[in-house]
Amino acid sequence: MAWEPVIGKLSVRVVRGHNLIVADPLTHTSDPYVVLYYGSQVKTSVQKKNVNPLWNDVLVLPVTDLTKPVKLEVFDADTFTADDSMGVAEFSVTDIYDAAKLDLKHASDGTRIKTIYPVGTNYLGGESHVSWKNGKVVQDLILKLKNVDSGSVVLQLEWVHVVPGVTL
Repeated sequence: MAWEPVIGKLSVRVVRGHNLIVADPLTHTSDPYVVLYYGSQVKTSVQKKNVNPLWNDVLVLPVTDLTKPVKLEVFDADTFTADDSMGVAEFSVTDIYDAAKLDLKHASDGTRIKTIYPVGTNYLGGESHVSWKNGKVVQDLILKLKNVDSGSVVLQLEWVHVVPGVTL
């Protein structure tokens, strides 16, 4: 695989899961964790016996290709067998990157820069807002999990670093 220059870094706070499927029928619960795939993979902690987990874990991804989505998968941690998939989703880094390129030094705290709507094939479970908060560009997301009967994951993205001189 060829080396790709890093455009910037994306901090992903995996806040919580909601109404995740029961992956362990004997205990009527799940032991979920989230894996993000974007070139490499990073994962959250495991939340034992919880279908509405609160992670609040921050995972950092180096961004190299704005056209490539970040893929997310929720798994049920198992001790003696392979971990079970509890659903998949993905999201684009383009919206937050485009906002991070803007001159926002005069924007007031809480300014909404862009709204993305749940349409077509995206995984949004509600409107997603890119905003200026505490001097940072952030995006709040609720992603509906696919390939399962129920479940969503709440994320907050933050554009951490833009390499000077890089343009689209």
